[in-house]
Amino acid sequence: MSRGLRTLFLCEGNAETHDSWSGVSRSVVRHLRAEGHTVRVCDADLYGARRIGVALRTVAWPRRRWWVRHHLHASAFRARSEMCARAIRAAGPGFEVLLQVGATFMPPASCELPLVLYCDSNAELSRLGAASGHSEGASLTVRELAEVRDREEQVYRRAEIIFTMSDRLRQSFIEDFGISPDRLITVHCGPNVDALPPPVTAFRRPSPPTILFVGRDFDRKGGALLLEAFADVRRRVPEACLRFVGGRPSRRAVVPPGVEFLGFLSRDSAHGSSGMREAYESASVFCIPTRFDPFGTSFVEAMLYGLPCVGPAVWAVPEIIAHEETGLLTQPGDPGALADALVRLLSDPALAARMGVAARARAERHFSWARIAAKMSRALQDVVGAAPGLARGA
Repeated sequence: MSRGLRTLFLCEGNAETHDSWSGVSRSVVRHLRAEGHTVRVCDADLYGARRIGVALRTVAWPRRRWWVRHHLHASAFRARSEMCARAIRAAGPGFEVLLQVGATFMPPASCELPLVLYCDSNAELSRLGAASGHSEGASLTVRELAEVRDREEQVYRRAEIIFTMSDRLRQSFIEDFGISPDRLITVHCGPNVDALPPPVTAFRRPSPPTILFVGRDFDRKGGALLLEAFADVRRRVPEACLRFVGGRPSRRAVVPPGVEFLGFLSRDSAHGSSGMREAYESASVFCIPTRFDPFGTSFVEAMLYGLPCVGPAVWAVPEIIAHEETGLLTQPGDPGALADALVRLLSDPALAARMGVAARARAERHFSWARIAAKMSRALQDVVGAAPGLARGA
């Protein structure tokens, strides 16, 4: 193991809990510490009067547009950057590198520590996703999105290295921002669970055959599309069930028989953690027909539980699901194709089991946090060893 670095981890929210970046921040911190690094977490999020002040400056309607402006507006960027600077001062001297989540704030120019980013998306992917109606770009004007892009680009130019969650994102940084390929490292993302489930050794035959969906944002993750497809699935497999963890549809939604909503289950509680485990273990197939999703960590978690996965052939999903090997990829936005894929797996338990075993092996091979942290660790060592000699240009 290489010499452990003294690292400041900068993000929005408390990286010691599952609340920051859907638990990804916590996983990164825990596994870098396991690699021997000393990691201090710094919260750059806005609270109290600062948060209210930004909210008042960004009022807009509908509510979704207000939320996006509140998160990405210039005033939020400045306020978050001030929080970042305060956190760095409070940490004191002795640290060697900054590892930051995303580009929604900038460390102070006075901080000479090398900056490394870990990103799941960028303004250009958000712009492309606006057509789906579910990316942050869908809630911003062309001018506002251009301003967000300009602020992000300043952070990207300053970074020595950018870790990306997907090859799709890496390519966007090259093509859309002109970032040199040697400054971009795809590390993917791992499961945000405290302990891996036991290996899959036998056919999975839950009764009744059950489809599982996990996602806080019901609409963006394609919950409505799955409900529509499930009505067809239910006609063809009458005993089939569908369970939702996380978000719920609107009250006007048509919910077919066989659907259960478990609500949000927090892994920071014993009840939520056991509930999540039971949901995965009692499922036959995992499905998120996401409308916009730069990565899709829940697919990885489902694969570790030996579940074949069904998702759209878009964004980074094809990097996670190996079509016809660990699951099935479908045409985005097509409820008929989605229903066909689900019926195929529900009707053939042997096929689903083979894909589930292959899914577990793929998750362990490509998406383990131990592998990701080791890859990050090597790159961070290189950055610190080369500082301050690396160029910060394109």
